[in-house]
Amino acid sequence: MSRSKHVPALDGARGMAVLLVMLVHLGGGAQSRFLPIRLIGIGIKTGWTGVMLFFVLSGFLITGILWDSKGQEHWWRNFYMRRVLRIFPLYYWTLLIVLGGAAAVGMLRTCLSQIWVFGLYLQNVPWLLQTAQTLASPVPMGHFWSLAVEEQFYLVWPFLLLWTKTLRQAKTLCLSVFLLSGLFRVVVWTLHPDSFGNIQFLPTHAGELAMGGYLAVSLRDGSWRYLERWATLAMVMSLSGFVASCYVSHDLRGISQGAMFYGLPCLTIFYAGLLVQAMGTGVWNRLTSMRWLRWVGSISYGLYVYHVVLIPIYPWIVERIVPHAGRNATLMLDGITGFAVSFLVAWLSFRFFETPFLNLKRRYKEEETSAAPMERLADEAV
Repeated sequence: MSRSKHVPALDGARGMAVLLVMLVHLGGGAQSRFLPIRLIGIGIKTGWTGVMLFFVLSGFLITGILWDSKGQEHWWRNFYMRRVLRIFPLYYWTLLIVLGGAAAVGMLRTCLSQIWVFGLYLQNVPWLLQTAQTLASPVPMGHFWSLAVEEQFYLVWPFLLLWTKTLRQAKTLCLSVFLLSGLFRVVVWTLHPDSFGNIQFLPTHAGELAMGGYLAVSLRDGSWRYLERWATLAMVMSLSGFVASCYVSHDLRGISQGAMFYGLPCLTIFYAGLLVQAMGTGVWNRLTSMRWLRWVGSISYGLYVYHVVLIPIYPWIVERIVPHAGRNATLMLDGITGFAVSFLVAWLSFRFFETPFLNLKRRYKEEETSAAPMERLADEAV
C-alpha cells in the first residue's frame, strides 16, 4: 500500500486539531438565550478534544517512523536528533519570551527559580503542577502540558517498541498500553474522585498515543482494510458514548470522573476512526485534504504554541483599534485578533525561524523507505 497518498489528509487532520484547540482558547463564551448561539458555545467548549486528535496522530506517525527505521544504522541517533531539531528551537525560544515577560514585570528572579520545570518538560507531573501553574510571568503557558506528554512519550516509546520483534507483538503492546492507561484513570479517580492533578499526566493520555500506534501497525500488517470497514460504526458509537458521558456528568471539559472512565476512551476511538476515514476515499478524506486546511497543519506547531502565549496582547490591540466597543463586540474582536495574530506569527516563525532548523535534519536522514513522506510529516509535527 502506498503511504504517500495519505500525507495530505494527515496534514489536514493536524490542521483540524489545532483549529479546535484555538477555538476553545480564543472563541469566547458564546452564551445566549438564542439556541443557535448557545449551540455554538457548546461546540466551542469541546474544542479541547483537538489535543486528543493531536495525540492519536502523533502516536500514529512516530510509531510508523520508528518501526520502518528499526534496525537501521544510527536509528536512535537519527530519531532523537530529528525530534530535537523540530521541537526544541521553538520550545526554548518561547521560554525566553516567558523570561522576558517576567523581567518586564520585575519577577525575573522568581521566574528563573521556577522555569526549570518547563525546561525539563515536567510541567504535567502532578507533584510539580503548583510550581508550573504559579510561574512568575505574565506570559501564559498552561497549554504546554501537552508538549510535556508528547516529549515524555518520545523518550519512552522507542524503548518499548525495541522489545517487540513482530508486528503482532507491536500491536499487542499498543493495545496493552491503551488498556493500562484506562485502568490507571479508573484506579486514580476511584480512589480520589477529585484527582484533577493527574489530568495532564502521561499515564492519563498514553492511551491516545498508543491507539495511534495501533493504527500505524495495522497499516503495515494487512489489517487496515478491517479498520476501514468498521470505522464509520466505531465513530458513531464512540461519539454517542462521549456525548452520553458529558450529559451524565454535566461536564463538557473532560475533567469529570465520567470523562475519565468513559468519555476519554470513546473520544480516542472516535479520533482513531476519523484518521482511518481521512486516509480513505470518502468525505473525511476530501475534507482533510483541502489545501487551506493542509496549510494550517503545516504551521500547526507554531499556532499551538503562540496562540496562548500571545493572549495578553490581543485586548491591547483591540483597545487601540476600537476603544469604545461594547463587551460582546470586544470579546468577538479579541477572538478575531487572536486568530489573525496567531496565524501571522506562526507563519513567520515557521518560514524564518523553524525551517532553518528543519533543514538540518538532512544530516540525520534515515534510509529510503516507503514511509518517507510520513517521515516528512512527522518531522513537521509537534
